[in-house]
Amino acid sequence: MKLLYFLLSIFAVMITGYLFMNDFNFDNISFSNYLITTLAILLSSCIAVGCVVWLLSQKRKSYYKGIMTIRQYYDYKSAR
Repeated sequence: MKLLYFLLSIFAVMITGYLFMNDFNFDNISFSNYLITTLAILLSSCIAVGCVVWLLSQKRKSYYKGIMTIRQYYDYKSAR
């Protein structure tokens, strides 16, 4: 339900931005051009943010997490 509210609020902000830019005159052709460019910018920015988050998560991931060295293993076994 939160996603629905979020999408509705984004749509309302886009329509409000369009109306402010065109002095509250509604034209179908200019609105479709505005909608296409706005959605293209929104999509490309979301993809860019997703790529940055994915790269940061890959960088922080340690491939040796959970793997013990031989010395750590024998210390672990002797502590039991």
